[in-house]
Amino acid sequence: MLFLLCLALIIGLVLVYLRTQHIQMVYQIVNGNQQEQQLSGQLWVQQMHLSGALDSPERIKEQIEQLKLEVSPPGIQEEN
Repeated sequence: MLFLLCLALIIGLVLVYLRTQHIQMVYQIVNGNQQEQQLSGQLWVQQMHLSGALDSPERIKEQIEQLKLEVSPPGIQEEN
């Protein structure tokens, strides 16, 4: 009888331990998903910022001036 009581106690403790581990894993997964969503949002904002900065005509003109490039309109080629 004492053996069965000890066995039931051990099984109960193992079940509590497994349940605790399961809850911790679920928390980590949910937390990881939230972090992934936040990072995806930040990445999207950075991509939009970079894309807008590189595609705007003002930014292109600034880069041309900084690099001191000679640019001619499309269809006109300079002869050297």
